[in-house]
Amino acid sequence: MDRRQFIALAAGTASAGVLAGCGGKSTSGGAGATAVRLGDTVAESNPEIAAEKFFGERLAALTSKRYDVKVFPNGTLGDHNRMNEQVRAGTLQMTKTLFANLTAFDKRLGALSLPYAFGKQEDFTAALDGELGKRCTAILDTYDLLVVGYFLTGSRNVYNKKRAIRTPADLKGLRIRVPQDQVAIDAFNAFGAQATPLAATEVYSALQQGVIDAAENNPIYYVTSKQVEEARFWSWTRHQFGVDALLASKKWFSGLAKADQDAIMAAGKDTVARERELWNSQTDDYVKQAGAKGAQLNDDVDVAAFQQAAKPVFDKNRTTFGDLAKLLPVA
Repeated sequence: MDRRQFIALAAGTASAGVLAGCGGKSTSGGAGATAVRLGDTVAESNPEIAAEKFFGERLAALTSKRYDVKVFPNGTLGDHNRMNEQVRAGTLQMTKTLFANLTAFDKRLGALSLPYAFGKQEDFTAALDGELGKRCTAILDTYDLLVVGYFLTGSRNVYNKKRAIRTPADLKGLRIRVPQDQVAIDAFNAFGAQATPLAATEVYSALQQGVIDAAENNPIYYVTSKQVEEARFWSWTRHQFGVDALLASKKWFSGLAKADQDAIMAAGKDTVARERELWNSQTDDYVKQAGAKGAQLNDDVDVAAFQQAAKPVFDKNRTTFGDLAKLLPVA
């Protein structure tokens, strides 16, 4: 082999690697299968990962195995913000992200982070599956982020290393991790805590090292992320109903055949139903696991006091939410 042949061979090999990384053909999942990388930050044991693997199975079934979805949990591909940017740029095909992180693209989306905006899970679900969800999807589309589906993650609650939380006064002085979202920051500052925005991948070590005293999330995440080991006091504040967005790169998606686009969206619809079923069926078990692992759970929270403290947050951000504000029950 002469020098020119070697250079040509090397260039061809490098190009094939780039294509595989960006959604081109790959033999890793079978001859001719298109590789799809789906990144997440939650642990392998989280039911959302099971749902994402289900998505891969459904897509393979609907396309005669022309697509091979590889799920990367535990922040293997980076934190939410990094993966969201990669999906937007088209260098990562898919990700699942906490919805609050999407306010980095458009502040109007912070409407879904407003505490106590919805009184019941059923009301939030109906809004997300209705006009509110459609409007959020349309906003994200303008940023080259295609919503394949919305995962529901139940109520978000406060947990900390110091004491049970019953009123906003109990939060005073606690450094609490919140998502990187201005509405969440405003809310917990209004409750009397010291809101500390951190990426999800940084929370466990921050609790362990004493950088923060508290965080807030759902029971499944609390256990599967092992944060129950560092913050034993769990309080049912139910200040927000959680939602995660399953996203695809619009730049990648738009280059696919129409039949494959339809298959991705159909698989996404099936996956949303599967994720919600898994979440609802497993939540109670994870609450029991939290107790077995030493968590002290209290359900005597003065919700009315928290709701009163949250009112100025809506007033402050009403104009930021734009037209989404009128779709909230508190409007």
